[in-house]
Amino acid sequence: MSKRLIIPLLLILLACSGNENDEIKPNIIVIFADDAGYADFSLNGNTLISTPNIDGIAAKGVKFTNAYVSGPVCSPSRAGLLTGRYQQRFGHEYNIGGNFDNNDPDSIGLAVSEKTIADYLKTAGYKTSLIGKWHLGERPQFHPNQRGFEEFFGMLKGSSAYHIGKAKNIERNGVPIEPMDLPYLTDAFGDEAVDFIQRNQENPFFLFLSFNAPHTPMHARADYLEEARNNFETEQRAINAAMTRSLDENVGKVMNQLRALGLEENTLVIFTNDNGGAMPYNASNNDPFSGTKGTFLEGGIHVPFVAQWPGKITEGSEYTKPIITLDILPTALAAAKVDDVKNLDGENLLPYLAGSNATPHQELFWRLGHHGAVRRGDWKLIWFDDAPPRLHDLSKDISEKVDVSAQNPELVKDLLNSFHQWEEGLIKPLWRTDPIWKAHSRDRYNQTFVETLRRN
Repeated sequence: MSKRLIIPLLLILLACSGNENDEIKPNIIVIFADDAGYADFSLNGNTLISTPNIDGIAAKGVKFTNAYVSGPVCSPSRAGLLTGRYQQRFGHEYNIGGNFDNNDPDSIGLAVSEKTIADYLKTAGYKTSLIGKWHLGERPQFHPNQRGFEEFFGMLKGSSAYHIGKAKNIERNGVPIEPMDLPYLTDAFGDEAVDFIQRNQENPFFLFLSFNAPHTPMHARADYLEEARNNFETEQRAINAAMTRSLDENVGKVMNQLRALGLEENTLVIFTNDNGGAMPYNASNNDPFSGTKGTFLEGGIHVPFVAQWPGKITEGSEYTKPIITLDILPTALAAAKVDDVKNLDGENLLPYLAGSNATPHQELFWRLGHHGAVRRGDWKLIWFDDAPPRLHDLSKDISEKVDVSAQNPELVKDLLNSFHQWEEGLIKPLWRTDPIWKAHSRDRYNQTFVETLRRN
């Protein structure tokens, strides 16, 4: 064979062979629910609210039984997830929704000094989209399109009406959407997600599908509500069930689109929730936990968390060691082979899911102004700025009914010391919310009071 034929043939063979760096990057989808109760999914034993599509992610992957959020309310929780860092490190300690310190309005949002998961993945060649709730600042510098998301369809604020013609704060990349052009809002977000996947099936993509369901206002599809009324004593609980059904069905739209396009095998999908159920406002149920959204009892921060990645995550598995939503960013970046990341508090969970016996976190920490918490193993201490701490042994008391601080003074002292050492790495909150929330959350540490909020 002549040299004129050999050289082009070698070039073709080399091009076809590729190398390890040419491996197809996985798509990454993070689905976030809003204010859902831990017991409001059939995944966690609910027999009256069926969530087969969310359950299906666990069936094809892993269910995390000790999963936490980094904040007990909406905005701080999102700030932690998107940065992989304790949000108190950059002053995002309180919820957005009022400027009670009269601080500079340009400071109220996800600090521009922080890189988001979308920033990292966009730089790595991913198409990036946020669909749904932002709640991380409304000034131009905080807009999702400035924070790594090439596409944004949703709301900048923390809530929206759902019914046709009522969702007046929805936009696409800064351009307002006519409310009458939208279907029921949860359906609109699901449809938009399906469209994004369709348009980007030839590219690696990152989708943050940030549903606002079942956050207030309590607006359900009329057809689903009519069916749900047969199962519940109160209208509020029936509405919650109908809203959760819409949430699950739109998760199903996403999963069905992945299958239809042959993308499921190469897509890491994570589903979780931003904080505990907001009893009584959305008639959620946090059983078997005590507390609600806004507290550091398990009912405020212990959330459903499931993930699938066929061939990478063992089908139908459970992971029992404590994890936190801060782990989503480093896990996603590891899947995408992005390694130029520093100063994270989260951990890449993939080695642990592959069989490592190590523990991702020796301790987990939380703080929101006047109260905070630390978990070490099965011990959890809850700190208050003006009251004695509570200590619970979660291995024996998952409902946190028994305070064993008096029986374990040295452990209390040690955990408090660890908590205060962690605090040394935090900065002063950049803004604060209404002081009434202190009394509001303190009431919800009283489980006798919380039981009066239950809707059946």
